[in-house]
Amino acid sequence: MHRVSTDIFQLKLKHFGQEFASEKEIKGKDLLKNRVFQHLEKGNKTANLNFTEDLLQYIKYKKIYVFGCVCFEKDIQRFKCNDVKVLDNTFRYIFERVDMFMKIEHQNQLAKLVFDDRDYGTNHPNAAAITNFFTRSPRGLALNSILKTPFFAISQAQNIGLQLADFVTTIIGLRFESCVHIRPYYELLKPCIYSYMLEGKRITGLKLIKGIPKE
Repeated sequence: MHRVSTDIFQLKLKHFGQEFASEKEIKGKDLLKNRVFQHLEKGNKTANLNFTEDLLQYIKYKKIYVFGCVCFEKDIQRFKCNDVKVLDNTFRYIFERVDMFMKIEHQNQLAKLVFDDRDYGTNHPNAAAITNFFTRSPRGLALNSILKTPFFAISQAQNIGLQLADFVTTIIGLRFESCVHIRPYYELLKPCIYSYMLEGKRITGLKLIKGIPKE
């Protein structure tokens, strides 16, 4: 991560200058806001898009894999565990994919889960539910390639891991919001979404939870 942080600092410096590279976070919604695409339609490709392309190429080059969950069920869109005895499905689907990735690509190593710090009322029940899942449920006990205790980190200029998560989340979110302009950037990201074969079926690292129509 230190090497990645150094490289991305250089990319920020290249496109936005010293102050941004040193003090500012990479925020997907700022990089890919509507105004940026409005300029593109007029033939003006801004530094935001040049940086986005360079960053996506770098993510691919460094084999930084993406796992995620796109959820259209309104009842579970908050990524928050209200009951510490029941893990939210959005987390479980991601953990299953990370665990399989570790078993395939990094045997005898453990993955560390690092979450963006939100607030105590969210972090505390989420942490308890995650640990309970890994230590008390049959499904969780089988996911033995992940540390059982999650970590929480504050997003700031030098926390590149969280910034990359925010960046790819924005691209994926815009793709599923049917933003036409995001398509070429999503195509650059697609090779980084990990996938594997399980019982003759290809499993993608990006789980889609569709909304269930109410009768």
